Amino acid sequence: MRASKLIPVALCACAALLATAGGASAKAPADRVLLGGYVYTVDERASVAQALAIDRGEIVYVGSNAGARRFVGPHTKVQRLRGRMVMPGLHDGHIHGVTAQARECSLNYEPLAVEQFKARIQACLDATAAQEPDGWLQVSAWYQQFVIPSGTVVTKEVLDSLSTRRPIVVSSSDGHTSLVNSRGLALAGIDASTPNPSDGRIEHGADGQPNGLLQDGAQDLVEAVLPPPGGDPVDEARRGMKRFAREGITSFFVPGFVDAGMLRAFNAVRKAGGLTARAHFAIGPFSAGDDSVAGLSRAGDRLRKRFERASQLPRSVRAWRPGRQRGPRLVRKPGISIDAVKFFLDGVLQAPAQTAAVLKPYLVNGAPGGSRGELYIDNPALGRLMRGFERRGYQAHIHAIGDRAVRTALDGVEAMRDANGMRDSRPSLAHTELVAKPDLRRFAELRALPVMSYQWAKPAPDSTDTVLPYLGPGRLDRYEPEGQLHAAGARIAFGSDYPVDALDEFFAVEVAVLREADWGPEFPQYAGKLNADPGLTLAQALRGITLNAAYQMHQDKVTGSLERGKLADLIVLDRNLFEIPADDISETRVLMTMVGGKVVYRR
Repeated sequence: MRASKLIPVALCACAALLATAGGASAKAPADRVLLGGYVYTVDERASVAQALAIDRGEIVYVGSNAGARRFVGPHTKVQRLRGRMVMPGLHDGHIHGVTAQARECSLNYEPLAVEQFKARIQACLDATAAQEPDGWLQVSAWYQQFVIPSGTVVTKEVLDSLSTRRPIVVSSSDGHTSLVNSRGLALAGIDASTPNPSDGRIEHGADGQPNGLLQDGAQDLVEAVLPPPGGDPVDEARRGMKRFAREGITSFFVPGFVDAGMLRAFNAVRKAGGLTARAHFAIGPFSAGDDSVAGLSRAGDRLRKRFERASQLPRSVRAWRPGRQRGPRLVRKPGISIDAVKFFLDGVLQAPAQTAAVLKPYLVNGAPGGSRGELYIDNPALGRLMRGFERRGYQAHIHAIGDRAVRTALDGVEAMRDANGMRDSRPSLAHTELVAKPDLRRFAELRALPVMSYQWAKPAPDSTDTVLPYLGPGRLDRYEPEGQLHAAGARIAFGSDYPVDALDEFFAVEVAVLREADWGPEFPQYAGKLNADPGLTLAQALRGITLNAAYQMHQDKVTGSLERGKLADLIVLDRNLFEIPADDISETRVLMTMVGGKVVYRR
């Protein structure tokens, strides 16, 4: 990306202090010693050291090169870093795409005019002609907001014009919209009389008939008639973990849509030694119709009984749950944890869907008059569900995008706190793209975490074109409010939401700092910063993608920073993020990923 400014950094390169804190004399030689690096610890002082010593998966020393050499014995593996940056492994607090599935037809998030859209899908149909006339074509990675020209709405008529009799479903990359042709609608039983589900919407044309666009839970009507996915789930999970290792992800949280089949696949990968990151899952998502806390938590308990093992998880992950929780303090090899329940409060801010719940109506031609979106669970139902699940040992993870949904989520957290006290469940709100000013401070007061997808805080078709014109100046600068949340004391965690976007964690960090992206001369309308929100400093953004996300997963006592007594979950980078222009952060490559002292990826 183009050169701009260097990131200012005022860090304490406290090798002497760290040497004292890390123990200057070795009781025994370590398994591995890393020397001569820029070791960014993300500890309380954001200290920088030169070296690390690791023994049996645990960090036993952080400090100077001289101090680390005392841990070198005849069998110690010594790795000379030659000044390269070492930091904690990345913790992704909201990621869906944990498996690497073979894609029958992908649009690769690309900007496409309608004729290009049709040509790409027709090419997929032609390449799989043997599946005529009844085999479903499933199309993924459609960047719905980047249909050219801006504002174009694609409906079933576009798909119906293709040369095929097959049913077709095209999934928007944001996961909230599907486009289905007439054959697919008929197979799903969707017609003019089909009612909207409680958590979604069927769009209609001027003739009153479904136009092929299905929002949120309405997509389930088609999902129910799709054939089961092909491929080997275990192989897909294994390949997904290899990709995570290349990206530097050492812990991750999957926000719902989890079933026994997925957990069975990851458990098989774990048994075979292929689990390269610490795996956390949420059951759900739950909406207004799911009101039996006891029944739903029993379903979660059955999954825990089958797939969780106390001996495979650091004790801190389970310590807050009811009853006496046993297990080791540190666990070198990654395990599987079922931590949370996901609640689904609203949809997306982007036009034309506008299913995110907002306090004031969306603008129409610059004036109020639009809808206020959809709120799929209201209070007091949300508070009752949350406090019931918390008492049974499940933390809340809430999809809340519009400011009305965010307020409802915070009200739910407050009701839970009032009923249960300040238990250490660490509730989190995913996305929080629009936050009313009075609610900014409530995150810290209620100890609720905003889990932000940093990469969304830039001018783009899904912000500049399809969100900002519908908010108006009063709300414009409260969109993607990472800087304001941090200033109000919120502990911000990072979640990529992949595959809504391509998996590129360091691009996300860059956007968090710059609030812009280089689209090139072809798209001058997306130049400059998103809005007046100041964003995050590099140190703040890195803390969100390491220690704060580890806190979300109840792992901050054992991962998320490089400190003595913690697990050696770390990455080595090809450049020092604090010594390069901010718009070069996205070019960063991971050279090595280590989990529990074991190298799981080397470039």
